[in-house]
Amino acid sequence: MRVGIVFSGDFGRRFVVNLVAPWLCSSFGACGIDECDYCKDYNFSEMVAHVVEVPEPACLGTYVENPEEYVEDFSCDVLVAVNLHPDILIDIPKIVDCKALIVPACNQNWCRPGLRKQLLDICSESGIEFDSPKPFCSFSPSTPILRRFSDELNMGKPEFEVEIEGSRVRKVRILKSDPCGSAYFVARRMTGYIIQSPEEFWKEIHQLQCSYPCLASMERDPELIEAPFHLAGYIMVYQFSKAAEIDALHFVPEYLRKFVEP
Repeated sequence: MRVGIVFSGDFGRRFVVNLVAPWLCSSFGACGIDECDYCKDYNFSEMVAHVVEVPEPACLGTYVENPEEYVEDFSCDVLVAVNLHPDILIDIPKIVDCKALIVPACNQNWCRPGLRKQLLDICSESGIEFDSPKPFCSFSPSTPILRRFSDELNMGKPEFEVEIEGSRVRKVRILKSDPCGSAYFVARRMTGYIIQSPEEFWKEIHQLQCSYPCLASMERDPELIEAPFHLAGYIMVYQFSKAAEIDALHFVPEYLRKFVEP
């Protein structure tokens, strides 16, 4: 699996770091440098074939006449395009030789519905698998190459194995991490937690997910009827609680359950 990444901004930078140098996550301000115990025991740098950082969309003006000036031609199995100018993004499937394209929409401005439809049509015509998860931690692919990407990098909607001893969270193992890596932070902080009530348990997980900190947008998204930031929190609470065999469905607003449940 050869992964290519074209990005702008902090989220894209964090995603790259999480793949190739996960031990640097302490610089994000979660655990802190002095508290880091290097819990992320992976390194996918050999799978990352190409990384391109481009200027953020606001720096490029309304139109980009020649997108190829910012992204050169290269090949990979899966291309992840994060926070690109629409004129660059729409040409990405033509510039980069890829078998699958992921365009996260942690902010609705990264890939609006109309643009998403255009990309889906272009990719379908070219035989390219396409997904635009909103937010990225909702990524749960159904096509072969994207499933392989998720499985080989252990990345997508977070999954846990939680061992409870009495009312204490004795041990947590990450089965699948979210793309930014916050699942490891939540797992570390929740280890040793004493469960006094489901409500307090859900609240603690949610606060930890926010503390990583999550970079999803806090602006309301019309498609979600909620901010992607809040949906990311509900996904984390639901997934961790499920692993602990504590039903968290009532914690999730009814209008978001279709995004949260498997």
